[in-house]
Parts: sequence; structure tokens; C-alpha cells
Amino acid sequence: MSLAWPVLQERRWQLALVLCVTFFVGYLDRLNISFAVPLMAVEFGWSAEQTRDYGSLLMGLFYAGYGLANIFLTPLAARFGPRRSLLVIVTLWSLFTAMGAWVSQWLMLLMATRVLLGLSEGVHVPMVSQLIKTWFPREERARANSIFVSGLFLAVILSPLLLVPLMSWIGWRTGFILIALFGALVSLPLVLRFVHDRPSQGDGVGEAELDLITNGQAEEAAEYPDALTIRQLLRLPRFLLLGLIGIVNNVVALGMSSWLPTYFTNSRGIPFEEIAWLVAIPYTFSLLGIGVWATLGDRYNIRALLGAVGFSGAGVMIYLGLQAEALWLVLGCFSLGVFLISAFNACEFAMIQRIVPLQLAAPAMGIYNGCTTIIGGGLGPFIVSPIIGSGGPVWIISAIALVNAALLVLAWRVIRY
Repeated sequence: MSLAWPVLQERRWQLALVLCVTFFVGYLDRLNISFAVPLMAVEFGWSAEQTRDYGSLLMGLFYAGYGLANIFLTPLAARFGPRRSLLVIVTLWSLFTAMGAWVSQWLMLLMATRVLLGLSEGVHVPMVSQLIKTWFPREERARANSIFVSGLFLAVILSPLLLVPLMSWIGWRTGFILIALFGALVSLPLVLRFVHDRPSQGDGVGEAELDLITNGQAEEAAEYPDALTIRQLLRLPRFLLLGLIGIVNNVVALGMSSWLPTYFTNSRGIPFEEIAWLVAIPYTFSLLGIGVWATLGDRYNIRALLGAVGFSGAGVMIYLGLQAEALWLVLGCFSLGVFLISAFNACEFAMIQRIVPLQLAAPAMGIYNGCTTIIGGGLGPFIVSPIIGSGGPVWIISAIALVNAALLVLAWRVIRY
């Protein structure tokens, strides 16, 4: 099997690109609050402490709803099927994004829309995991997942370039509404056209491609002679180890990305209108990184080891970046750190898909993604915010990253993937 990057005439790779678009759209809806918080603080007259506290709450509430939906709604979505589930959740998350603008005068209602947005996006990754496990042999999954996850990085890169001028021009409320409309109008037609639960259901799948997919499924299924239940999964050491790694990753990655706009405006004193390129530059390196790391991981079967190398280097770069005085040095360190940490993003979902049978691909990913998001995503902004906002000990973030590097070395020894 060729390990070169795919020819997009094959339907499974077209599917991966569509899933990338849906992740991009969903992540724009998720990230908009990060850019709205500085404007909301001015409009509502929040103090620096209130901005930090309310911002952390608005970000954290999303991840609470998102994590709970991953765990408890994924079994229902799996019975409903990935295709139909994606159509429903894209519609709902677009609606709840717009509702955030409509009820924004009441902070409690705005918080409620963030929970609802999290609930609607919660089954997205598990459904995508089911599709990738179904459509791709294991030798291609790091690359398939990296295409999907690239939607996240595209959103992080483009959101400041799109949302900062948009919200500065027409206000953050109208910005929310336009983002919601854009997401629905772009994603829904693509899902209808290209997403099918199984290769045999979609048109355009050639005989050779179908044989490759079917043979890959049969080969992998032979490695799971005994049925694995959810209860057994929750006691599986490999699954628990990967869950711990995912939690630590989210503490670092989500904590940093959530507070980067506020870091540049408050700690560096840069006007909100001028931060777009500062936030976007570091994450442009993630797209390069995830392609490089995914290709190396699929070629040499060292995905977890590459993640360990990435987290080690990222820990050093985060420390140097938060200590640096010169803005160019801050950007350089953050950019290299993002490039390095993308080694884990390239293999994260593929490792979960590797250790579970097909029938548990969605529920296992729901439990994994839900728990890591609730714990890691919930703790990340609260751990990072006092460090970034109040000049706390920056070595803590780097130490957490180095711990995750050690855990990834252990994961490679356990699963050899």
C-alpha cells in the first residue's frame, strides 16, 4: 500500500475533506467567544478580574456540555448513524451560535447557549471516528485523521483574520449570526453529497477502493476475536493511559488557545484590532506539522513516539515564549511549539481507533473525547489564565507538557502504534 499523500479522486479521501470542512465550521462557532470576550468586557464594563472570570466561565461551559454529550449522547447518535447525526448537529450548532447573539444582554442566557452549543457539537468527533474507522485501513488513519483535524487548525488560523475585523466592523453579535449562517449553508450540502455511513452506500466508490477498505476491515477485525464491552473498555489499561494523555493535552492546548487573544491584548497591550495576525501566525505551522507528523507516523509506525518528541519540544518553546520580551521571539517560540505539539494531534484519534473494534469506535471515542474535554478543557483555561493574565509561574505549563511526553513514550511501549 502506498504511503504517499492521497489522490483525491478516491471517495474516502473526499469524505475526509468534507469532514475537515465540518470541523472548521464547528470550531469557528466554538472559538468566536474568545474574540468576543474583549469586546464584551468593554461593552459591559467588566473589570480585568471579571473579564478573566466570565471569560473562563463562558469557555468552560461549552466544554462541559461538549464533554457530557460525547459521553452520554454518542450511543444514541451511533444508532441514528453518522450521516444523519451530522446533519442534525450542524443544524443545531448553527442555531445555538445565533442564539448567543439574540440573548446576549442576559449573561445567564448567554451561558446557557454555550452549554447548548457544546451539547450539539459533542457527538461530532465520535461520529467522525466511526466514519474513519469504517472507511480507512489502519495504515492510512493518521493521515485521514490529520485531514479532519486540519479543520481545527484552519479555524484557529483563520478565525482571527475573519472574526477580528468582522466583529470590529459590525459588532460581535452580528458576527455570531453570520458565522452561524455560513456554517449551515456550507456544511449541510457537503454532508448530504459526500457522507455515507458505509462505503457500499455511496456512489463513486470504485471496485479497487472498496476491496482495499473491505480487506483492511477484515484484517483488523481478526485482531479482536472476543467482543469488547464498554465496561471492559473502561478497565482497559491502554484506554485509560490514552485518556490521561488526552486530558493533559487539553490542559495545555485548549488552555493556551483559549487565552491567546486576551494574552496579546492585556499582557502585551496590543489593540484588539491588531491581534489578528499575531494569533494566526503560530497556528499556520500546525498545518505543516500535522501533515509531516502524520506521514512519518503512518510510514514508520511510531505515532506515539513522535507525539512524545513533539510535547517535549513544545514544553520548552512555551516556557521560552512566555518569558521572552521581544514580540518576534514570542511569535517564533509559539510557532515552533505549535508545530511540535501537532505531532500528537496527528496520532491522537488514530491511537484510540487502533485499540478498539469497529462496533466500539464511536462510543469509545465519545468516552475518550468527553472525559478529556471535561477535565482537560475545563481545567485548561483556569490553569492558564492566572499564568497569562497575572504573571504566574510559566514553568507549570511546560512541566505539564513534559509529563505528557513521558506518558506518550509509555503509550508507544504498550500499543506499538
